[in-house]
Amino acid sequence: MKKCHTGRLFLLFLLLMILSVQIASATDSTCPSGLVASATLVRGETELTVYSDPNRTEKAGKLKKGVTCQIVGLSGAYYRIQYDGIDGYASKSKLNPKGLQSDTSHPGSIVTDLALGEYFYFSLSQSKTMSIHGSIQADMPLDTLFFFLWDERLQRVEHTLVKEVKAPAAHLDIQDVCKQIEFPSMTAGRKMLLVQGASEGKLVDIYRTPVYICGSFKPIRNINDQCKFSAGRKQADLSGRSWTPSADKKSLTITLPQDGSAALMTIEWRAPAASFSVAYLDADQKTISEETRTTGFYADAVEIPPEARQVRLSAAGENVMVRNLCVYDANYPDSAVQRWKPVPEKLDLMVISPHQDDELLFYGGTIPYACHIGAEVGVVYMANCGRSRYSEAMDGLWTAGLRNHPIFMHWQDQWGSNVNHALKTWSQNGLDPQKEMVRLIRKYKPEVMIGPDPEGEYGHAQHKATSRLISGAIPLAMDESYDPESVQEYGVWEVRKVYLHLYPENRIEVDWNQPFSPDSPISPIFLAKEAFDKHRSQQDFSMNRDSLKYANSVFGLFYTAVGPDEEKNDIFEHIDLLH
Repeated sequence: MKKCHTGRLFLLFLLLMILSVQIASATDSTCPSGLVASATLVRGETELTVYSDPNRTEKAGKLKKGVTCQIVGLSGAYYRIQYDGIDGYASKSKLNPKGLQSDTSHPGSIVTDLALGEYFYFSLSQSKTMSIHGSIQADMPLDTLFFFLWDERLQRVEHTLVKEVKAPAAHLDIQDVCKQIEFPSMTAGRKMLLVQGASEGKLVDIYRTPVYICGSFKPIRNINDQCKFSAGRKQADLSGRSWTPSADKKSLTITLPQDGSAALMTIEWRAPAASFSVAYLDADQKTISEETRTTGFYADAVEIPPEARQVRLSAAGENVMVRNLCVYDANYPDSAVQRWKPVPEKLDLMVISPHQDDELLFYGGTIPYACHIGAEVGVVYMANCGRSRYSEAMDGLWTAGLRNHPIFMHWQDQWGSNVNHALKTWSQNGLDPQKEMVRLIRKYKPEVMIGPDPEGEYGHAQHKATSRLISGAIPLAMDESYDPESVQEYGVWEVRKVYLHLYPENRIEVDWNQPFSPDSPISPIFLAKEAFDKHRSQQDFSMNRDSLKYANSVFGLFYTAVGPDEEKNDIFEHIDLLH
């Protein structure tokens, strides 16, 4: 690459500043996409909150069913819309755009004649280059091209590449400028490749496309090295490592940076604490506030008041141990740090997975799709595959879009093909698995349920057992005479629809490759594959099951209280989502 002149170095600096504002915050109404379209609410929605800004700090109004709005911009997961004198931001997942296209009057419109040499999956182990082909037709002669690799997880530009055009021109064959985009290194995760051009100091957007880099994530940077950790009277340089409370170490004290930069603390438990308390102290060791939580989560996150200079953590319960503790400043990447919510009292969809990974391997894009359209989703894991598998599952679910903490039943994991033996194994120590399944249904009242193949996919007995428990629980959950204790606590419940993977009757096939929106190729199966990458111990298995025996897009309608499916391509057909 040629050396840039001083003017071009300044232009690059200026461009980076502009790009950071455009992509990271995306609050400017003239966003790079330049979208124009009309839109109405998606099927099942009656009204939608519209906010005055994409950070949702203030409500601007309500968009009612049947009202048409105009899409005039894009900001992350939100469209900027206008209707009836209201100008604000609304969730993309709740709007059905019509005629979505680039605004040709916008000088940064994206050309459609460029494409990457392969889809948008790349492996760290195979290549650090991306081949690109096609042509550029601009409104002005371009003298420089800028290639930016934007990391959606870290919310920042990861790499920048500058290519000078030998003979400035408005029409360029990309092969004459660069045959390959070469970056010195790439981290794993979902990216956005953005190509911009320059002409005498003026900038123009040329090309934007999602890119997924396969591999292991690097840990998000925390500020533990700026904190001091102590347990009891003993100073300990824990730096985020484990801590176990004891008689002489009843609490863990974290001394924070004195500049007040600490903003969030995450706690990863080996086993959930029955309860834990967090006290926040100021510079004079006076208590600012204190809170006690009983979440039962495997990972908790607590916000730190800006005036706090010390945090004191204590926990109660058997086998309590902190596996990892991290302190972050206010610049932590919001999408990467897990902050789980409790499972809501009422679910649109309950996903029953025998093991940690089956929810993706055999149900494909179910979870990303449901989360994207705003459904309340609960994921239940039957077998205990080990603490590390729990972490992999949570990493995967977070990537797929789930924010409700999963439910772990902790039942014994065991391979076999005999379903009766599997049910007997789960029935040890007085446990009644059928009753527990009924209680799950009554407690969370799902509209739709999804479970495994009655034949156990590849014959796994615990898959068969899970499927049998679901089918047995449907009528029992409606029976007032069954398990009076849970009837009194939760009432009875009739699930509207139950799908079983590969069930041979009333089959539907869901197109998980269908993009979430017309302006992006990101699809449910794209996110599902990204989520499955987090199951590092299970990479001997494959998510590429579209044409294989265990296709993760095929389900059978085992039970319905709302009539048969007609379109046969949507698990929520005939279901009014709650939100």
